[in-house]
Amino acid sequence: MVHYSASRTQYVPASLPKPADVLVVDDEVEIATFVAEVLRDEGYGVRVAHDGASALVEILRRPPSLILLDVAMPVMVGEELIRHLRRVGLGHLPVIIMTAALNPETYRAHGVREVLPKPFDIETLLAAVRRHLLAPDQAPG
Repeated sequence: MVHYSASRTQYVPASLPKPADVLVVDDEVEIATFVAEVLRDEGYGVRVAHDGASALVEILRRPPSLILLDVAMPVMVGEELIRHLRRVGLGHLPVIIMTAALNPETYRAHGVREVLPKPFDIETLLAAVRRHLLAPDQAPG
């Protein structure tokens, strides 16, 4: 049995496993909302947080399959959130940084899986999400 999705004009098998849970963390509401909508259209489960502290609460409540993280945010910046995740034993969670900053190696040194420079196109984002959800045990770097 398949279900037809009119919005994406594609067939989706009814027996697919539970969708991956992606946490989108960005203080720019428009960006977070857009990224979340695109991921939902692709069949992912999505949660959104608009600062690092709210993201931490979400992660501790229910660790996601993948975190898409902006770094320049109020309350708790992205690097601080990543350090905290390491301290509480959640450093294994895959993190993709979304940033306008020009120093991706700095973030890779913090253990993130990939850095997407803003602005990025949606196909690049989706390819990165697929890559890291299909290879969850991939070492950072």
